[in-house]
Amino acid sequence: MLRLSLRRHAGALPLLASLALVLTATLAPTHAHASNYVGDTMDDFTLLDVDGVPVSLYDFAGDIIVVNFFATWCPGCNEEAQSLEHEIWQEYRDDGVTVLAIDLQEQVGVVRSWIAAQGVTYRVLMAPNWNVFSRFPYAGGLPYNAIIDRQMVLRYGHVFYEREVLLQMLDELTGRSAVPVESTTWGAVRALYR
Repeated sequence: MLRLSLRRHAGALPLLASLALVLTATLAPTHAHASNYVGDTMDDFTLLDVDGVPVSLYDFAGDIIVVNFFATWCPGCNEEAQSLEHEIWQEYRDDGVTVLAIDLQEQVGVVRSWIAAQGVTYRVLMAPNWNVFSRFPYAGGLPYNAIIDRQMVLRYGHVFYEREVLLQMLDELTGRSAVPVESTTWGAVRALYR
């Protein structure tokens, strides 16, 4: 029965695949459109939190900021929410680390329900469009995470959740661990102290 159904609609599959690619390219920002790259001082932006309060990136100048772009329908985003809450926010906040999660294009009621279900206590902001997301390098999929240092310099930006990389970078930026000399390149040292 499934074969008959697929055969009947086989001509539509290439059309649907093409449409999906066009929509992805239209809706999702790409690296080429980023206005900030690793090593750049981040531009400020302001979004509303789930309570309608304006929150600016520069409100957290002096902190190390983990920026997480997510959507409640994203399975990977839901998995990483617990790690962001317990392994990053709860673990590093006394070291001056802030987590700012930014929901992309969903209704505030949906996001509030998600916050309650996930039990997250870090700040959640609402992005009505892709404008802020498009400022980050390699932004084009979810989940997406970035780290901004105390001087507002972008140190990391990547699609998907690289837990070990994030934790290692936070250890280095907070001074919990030294940067191992044997694994350091001149470019990494310049980026860290730029």
